[in-house]
Amino acid sequence: MKVRDFKMYSEISETPDVFSRLINSEAQFEEAAEKIKARNISNVIILARGTSDNDGHYLKFLIEVKLGLPVGLASPSSVSIYGAKVDFKNTLVIALSQSGKSPDLLAFASASKEGGALLIAMTNNSDSPLAKAGDIHIDLSAGPEIAVAATKSYSAELLASLLLVDSWIGNKREVRSHLVDSSKKCLSNISNLDGFAN
Repeated sequence: MKVRDFKMYSEISETPDVFSRLINSEAQFEEAAEKIKARNISNVIILARGTSDNDGHYLKFLIEVKLGLPVGLASPSSVSIYGAKVDFKNTLVIALSQSGKSPDLLAFASASKEGGALLIAMTNNSDSPLAKAGDIHIDLSAGPEIAVAATKSYSAELLASLLLVDSWIGNKREVRSHLVDSSKKCLSNISNLDGFAN
């Protein structure tokens, strides 16, 4: 089999278009930045698991380095299993989920809003319960993803995290459009992997 015969390859091949759509959806990041700045945010909690949790570590790094705010990673079971009531005053909760349907994430998201948090939901499904629960929804616009593990939607989360922080700090200088060209260049070399696929 050739690399191009795999469903995952066809989905990875959509990455440049996904990046282009995200870069051109500047309004959603600007809206998120305005709502964040309107609140007295002193800390951030990132709510994610699975592949999205990997992006959560990247987003944590970006916020701590670029904004100097402390960022923690949520433990959804504290709410979904143990029923903890947490004070989320002055807290921004960013929920990352490709499907936007995970019950434990939904429980934590709901509890965070009840506790006073500003909730940003970043999903690949604008009709999902998590997207609708957010004060702000950032649509990853990656389209349906069938292959496992996630590829284009994970890449979209990484770029969306960067674009969110760019908007938050008012970084208008970098449009990030070079990432579209870079991703196309990477894909043009993918045939070199055929030897490993056999």
